[in-house]
Amino acid sequence: MRRVLFVDDAPEILKHLQRTLAPMQSEWTMEFFSSAKSALTHLSESACDVVVSDMTMPGMDGAQFLAEVRKVSPQTIRIVLSGDQSPVNYLRSASVAHRFLQKPVDVKTLTAVIAQAEALRAVLANPALRTLVSEIKSLPSLPSIYQDLMQEMQGPQASLKKASRIVAKDLGMVTKILQLVNSAFFGLRTHVSDPEQAVALLGFDTIKSLVLSSQVFAQFDQARLPAFSLEELWRHAMQTATCARRIAKDAGASQAVIDEAFTAGLLHDVGVLVLVANKPDEYARVLDVMQAKQMPDWAAEREIFGADHAHVGAYLLGIWGLGDGIIEAVAFHQHPGDYMAAGFQAVTAVHVGNALAETQGSTDAGAADLAGLDQTYLAREHLLVSIPRWRELCAA
Repeated sequence: MRRVLFVDDAPEILKHLQRTLAPMQSEWTMEFFSSAKSALTHLSESACDVVVSDMTMPGMDGAQFLAEVRKVSPQTIRIVLSGDQSPVNYLRSASVAHRFLQKPVDVKTLTAVIAQAEALRAVLANPALRTLVSEIKSLPSLPSIYQDLMQEMQGPQASLKKASRIVAKDLGMVTKILQLVNSAFFGLRTHVSDPEQAVALLGFDTIKSLVLSSQVFAQFDQARLPAFSLEELWRHAMQTATCARRIAKDAGASQAVIDEAFTAGLLHDVGVLVLVANKPDEYARVLDVMQAKQMPDWAAEREIFGADHAHVGAYLLGIWGLGDGIIEAVAFHQHPGDYMAAGFQAVTAVHVGNALAETQGSTDAGAADLAGLDQTYLAREHLLVSIPRWRELCAA
C-alpha cells in the first residue's frame, strides 16, 4: 500500500483531510501530523511514498520542511497543500515541492496528482535511460544567473526591480533578452530599451525562462553540432514556446500552467543538444535511420539509444530541480497520451505547439497533416476541434 503523510498545524484541516480521504483507506496508509518537526522525526525512522504539507506553519514552515524531506528521503513525492496563493509563496514552494495544490483538495485531484508524479518517476527510472545518461560526460550546468534570480525571488523582499538588476549585471544577457523581447515572437507595440522595462512588460516567469533557455543553448558549441544549426534549433524552441503559451491562454489555463508551457516549450528539445554534443557518431546513425525508414526522431533515437531526447531532456531538468509540470511537459511532449493527467495541461500546449511550429511553412494542412500530432489523445480530451483555431493563433 502507498504510504502518505499529511502535515498541517491546524487540527480542523487534519480532521477534514481524514474525513475527505476516508475512501482511500483501502489503498493508502495515511498518517497525520500537526507539526513539521514531528513528521520529520517519523520520516527519518520510516520511509514514505508521499508527503503532503501546508506552507504556513510555526517553527518550521512547509518550504523548510520539504527541503529537509528531500534530504532525508529524496524519492518521496513532495506536495504543498496551501490556502496562500501569493506569488512569493508559490515560488518558495516550487524549489522543494513536486506539486502545489490549493485548499481544499478533493480525493480525485489528489489521487490524480500523485499518479502523475509516479508516472514521471517511472519514465525517469527507465534502465536504458539511466545507462545512456551515465555515459554522457558533458551535461550543461544550471546557469548561475538563473540561480541568482530564483534565490532573489524566493526571498522575503523579492521584487521585479531586483530581478531586473540581476539580469543587468550580465551585458550579454541584457542584449539577448532585449533582442528577444523586441522580436516578432512577443509582438509588443512598444520598443523595450532596458531590462527593468522588459521584466515589467513580460513578467518574471517569462524573463527567467528566457534567461535559462538562452544560457543553456549558449553552453553548446556549434562545431560539435555539424548536422544541426543552433540558430534553427533556438528559433524552433521560441516558436514552440510562443505557440504553447498562446494555446494555454486560449484554453483558459491557469497562469502557472501558462508559465510551465512557455518554459517547457523553450527546453523541449534540449535532450537533442545533449545527445548530439556527447554522442555525435551515434546521432549520425539516428539521422540515417530517420531518412532510411522515414521515422520520426524519437523513434530512431529509441532504436539507437534505447531512450529518446524527450526523456534525456526531462532527466536533465530533474537534475536541475525544475518543477514537475515543466519536466512532464518535456518528457511527454511527443506522447501526451502516456501522461496520466486528464484535462488541459502544459504538456498539451507543448505537444500541439511543437507540431504547429514544425509545420509553420504550410497554410492549408489540417489536423491530420500535422507531424506527430497525437490525435487519439486530443480526441480523448475533446480538443481536436480547437486545432484550426490554435493554428491560426500561432500563425499570427
